[in-house]
Formats: sequence, C-alpha cells, structure tokens
Amino acid sequence: MASKIYSLIEKNRWTVIVSVIGLLLWIYAGISCVPVTQSPIRPSVKVTAIELQQDYEIWQANNALTIKKFDWAVSDIEQQKEQWAKTESALMSIASGCVTSWSGLISILMSSGIVGLFADNIRKNGVIGGLKRNKDSV
Repeated sequence: MASKIYSLIEKNRWTVIVSVIGLLLWIYAGISCVPVTQSPIRPSVKVTAIELQQDYEIWQANNALTIKKFDWAVSDIEQQKEQWAKTESALMSIASGCVTSWSGLISILMSSGIVGLFADNIRKNGVIGGLKRNKDSV
C-alpha cells in the first residue's frame, strides 16, 4: 500500500509539491494575516477586531464609572449647599436676637459651652506642656 502511494507521488511530483506549498501558504495566510489596528486606549498595542471590541467595552465601563463619580460629586455639593443654607439661616436668626424656642436656646448654650470646653483644654495642655519643658531644662 505504501509503495502504491509513493509511486503515485513520484509520478505526480510537481503537482504534490505545488499543492503542499499552496496548502502551507494558505494556512500561514489564514493564521498570520489577521487585521490589526492600534488600540485607542492602549497606544502601544496592536489589537484584533475582538480585542478592539473588548477595549471599547472597557472604555464604556470606565466612562460609566466616571459619570457616576460626577453624579455623586454633584449630589455632595448640593447637600453641602443645603446644610450651609440651614446653618446660615440659623446664624442669621441668632444674630438678629431671635431665638425661636427654649430648646433652641438650650442647644446654643450647650454647643457654645462644648466649644469653650475644648478651647480651655487646648489652652491647659499648652500651659502644662510649657511647664514640663521648663522643668526639663532647669
């Protein structure tokens, strides 16, 4: 059987050689000649159509994340504006001498007392620290 195949190849030598070379070139062209382009998000990389689609989807996901960050920042600024407006109106009512309720008056006195307590503790810590430094140098 092998001798019959060998004799067939021997009689049609050029036909077999050209066919094998053509088949090898066709396989090489099919594997190596895939169209590629430069990636828009990775400039140093060449990508195929499938990789380009993946890059596009990654770009879309990153943009969606950036949009959400901007939305959060806008809502944060609006929340801060609302809080400042409330604080400003409370300060204006206090500055005009108008305390709307007894609970508001108690709240003002308590908050100013707490601020005074913190300020006094900071002052005391500074005095104690200064006395310790003077004691060490003597």
